[in-house]
Amino acid sequence: MEIAKKRIKKYSGFEKRKFPFVYLFILFPVLQFLVFWVYVNFSSIAIAFLKDGTHELTFANMRLVIESLTKATSNSHGVRVLEAIKHSLFLWGLDFVILFPIGVTTTYILYRRIWGHYVFRVCYIIPSLMGAVMWVQLLSYMSSYDGIITVIARKCGVSIGEKEGLLANAKTAFPTIVGIKIVMGLVGNNAVLTGAFSRVPDEIYESADLDGAGFWRTFIQIAVPCVWSTIATLMTFSLCAFVTADYNVYLFTGGLADDSTATIGYLLYKITYEISNSSLGRKPYYGYPAALGVLLTVITVPIVLIGRKIIESIYTDVEI
Repeated sequence: MEIAKKRIKKYSGFEKRKFPFVYLFILFPVLQFLVFWVYVNFSSIAIAFLKDGTHELTFANMRLVIESLTKATSNSHGVRVLEAIKHSLFLWGLDFVILFPIGVTTTYILYRRIWGHYVFRVCYIIPSLMGAVMWVQLLSYMSSYDGIITVIARKCGVSIGEKEGLLANAKTAFPTIVGIKIVMGLVGNNAVLTGAFSRVPDEIYESADLDGAGFWRTFIQIAVPCVWSTIATLMTFSLCAFVTADYNVYLFTGGLADDSTATIGYLLYKITYEISNSSLGRKPYYGYPAALGVLLTVITVPIVLIGRKIIESIYTDVEI
């Protein structure tokens, strides 16, 4: 405290007059964090262990969530929780294990200015210039009964119901979402990774060329370690959302997703929305979705912490 007071005394009067502005400037994000993270999360944890309409402690909500994980039939919301978790894990694994490494490699190839890289860069970046809602609307129309994707699928012998599109058919809905995820996932982090690769001095690549390092050896042993802090951060963010991401299922299905397409992120939204609409003037009770969120958090936190340690241990930080 004394050290802080001595430092403040060193500031001039003009610099001291800046303090109120600086404090007001950071006040809004601090309040936002306290309200939308601290309050929301702690209130959700409390609701998960409180009885409906009372302050009585109960574990009924958690027991109900655990039971719903083992049920073979759909719950009152029309979706099996275990099926939703399986879909979420499959889409996350596709993104984390396959699409993300492909995205890193493709970004590096384009950054190293291969022949025709300007044309490829434009084609590669165009999807990221359009908003997610626009892409969902476009791809939903292309997957409808008269859409070009559905027409091609029928020509290839894929069985589609009468006047149904790919997203409306239980057999083709989830594969269609997976295909859309592949198309959209390849460009998700292109801008961030391009900025990371651009920070690596050209002299490093030139030195590698003089030492006889090939294109792929330069990529694996030089480029990736130099930008590993950025890659590790993106991978950690992906770990944080490995269960709760909804993958735009609500937009693609219009809120009518079932066991064939639902993800856990979509299910949490659907349950909360239905509880809010069915409360009929009384205060809605969110015990079940709150308990489900707490259970998913308990599962996610150790995975994220362990995964982060493993990711950071692959390469040591490189000063560039």
